[in-house]
Amino acid sequence: MNLPILTAVLLGLVLTPALADYHQQTDISKKISIGGGYQIMTINRKWLVASIEQKTTHGSWKTIWNYDTGFMATKVLPEKACYISIMNRTEMPSFDALPQLAAHIRNHQRSPTKEITFTLVKKIIRDLESYGPDTFSMCIGLTTYVAYEVHGPQFNLGSCIKLDVLQYLALTYCHNNNYV
Repeated sequence: MNLPILTAVLLGLVLTPALADYHQQTDISKKISIGGGYQIMTINRKWLVASIEQKTTHGSWKTIWNYDTGFMATKVLPEKACYISIMNRTEMPSFDALPQLAAHIRNHQRSPTKEITFTLVKKIIRDLESYGPDTFSMCIGLTTYVAYEVHGPQFNLGSCIKLDVLQYLALTYCHNNNYV
């Protein structure tokens, strides 16, 4: 009679860490309402990848942050373009802080607390797959630009598009009049 109870207890002790590890590696998804639209954040803990997608009446975009490779890719639908750049880890939220950041967003418009500005260079990327399967599937077939971070006042930047990510970080992509 005690054997089934002992077996159940031992099985529970063995499975608890395995199930906890499985839970930590699964995806987390959160829909956030933001000024006339919404953003969907998806986190893959196993691959250290976060994607944030915005759908609004003003236009849609999606950005993928690969904390493992250190690259980020952004698809802007109105421009039918994809931008690939190196992540600035000092300006971007840490991977572990993303769920908490999304939880604290309120349904009112406020300006992001940080901004990263990029200049775009139309450059052929020969191996889009090297940026990861998420980036490859998002950017394949689109005009792809390499985005370089710029600092300080930039007087030669052309038209820009500013993306508000989770009311925390503004990603500003500018067409450089000299290169694109």
